[in-house]
Amino acid sequence: MLITPNDFHKGVVIEYDGSLWQVVDYQHTKIAQARAFVATKIKNLKTGQVLEKKFDSEEKFKRAIIETKPMQVLYKDSENLYLMDQETFEQYSIPIKIIEKEIQYILDGSEINVLFYEGNPIGISLPPTVTLKVEYTEKAVKGDRVSTVMKPATLETGLVVNVPIFIDIGDYVVINTETGQYVSRA
Repeated sequence: MLITPNDFHKGVVIEYDGSLWQVVDYQHTKIAQARAFVATKIKNLKTGQVLEKKFDSEEKFKRAIIETKPMQVLYKDSENLYLMDQETFEQYSIPIKIIEKEIQYILDGSEINVLFYEGNPIGISLPPTVTLKVEYTEKAVKGDRVSTVMKPATLETGLVVNVPIFIDIGDYVVINTETGQYVSRA
């Protein structure tokens, strides 16, 4: 199926320059007396490389047909994330360099959606929010609890986010996976 850059939205996977690229961000632009173009940020699903590219709005791209399967995270090492299909018990691995941003929201044993292209895993799709446990944060000073002061907290995956002063070690917090920001206490 052929699409133009006008059809782009976050998450769309296209075939470009002999590789699969996922649209990370895009902006439609029209300059007076010139053709419209779409400024994009695209990510190579094989290497993890991110490019900023401008496409003429009339260009045509082949949209990659991506299948999504729920899978269980088994474990990760320094190079790969290992997953298992819970229906067939087949195991797959995805290089961490491809999912560097997403890996900080994933716990061993959790279930995530894995993106497949022609039978091979090429990436993952995170839920809008995840709940993670606070492993370390500074103690609040008694008088600070009424203000909206934020403090850094290290979560169980190693992710560091700013949380309100009333959050303590052992609390569970909800994090937005798109922005990486604190949403609420769980």
